[in-house]
Amino acid sequence: MTDSKKRHPLRFLFKFMLFVGALTAVTKFMAERKKDFYGLTESEARAKFEAKLGPRIGEEKAAAVADQVIPRLREKGVIRSDAEGAVQDAKDAASDATEKIVDVTERAGASMKDAVEKIEDKID
Repeated sequence: MTDSKKRHPLRFLFKFMLFVGALTAVTKFMAERKKDFYGLTESEARAKFEAKLGPRIGEEKAAAVADQVIPRLREKGVIRSDAEGAVQDAKDAASDATEKIVDVTERAGASMKDAVEKIEDKID
């Protein structure tokens, strides 16, 4: 073998590290993009997707790409169906209402206690 045909371990290592670095960067970028869609409903995700892609590739192509991507995101659990979103919104509203009722009840109880103590003081 001639010198030009010999493998240089450092050159191989350098190329390998570049490849790993590029792969890591792409993976990180894709994970960040996926985070933009976590927890959204299908219609919200579709609107966001088409709004980002529409100006770049056209509205019709963006809608076609969204038709392919949205079901995959739903399968992976990144986005939720509109029905699931409505149910979750209702649960959140019920939870908020329950917290407010508990808070108002506690304040009413404290007010009643104060009133009873004032009446007892006047009686004594």
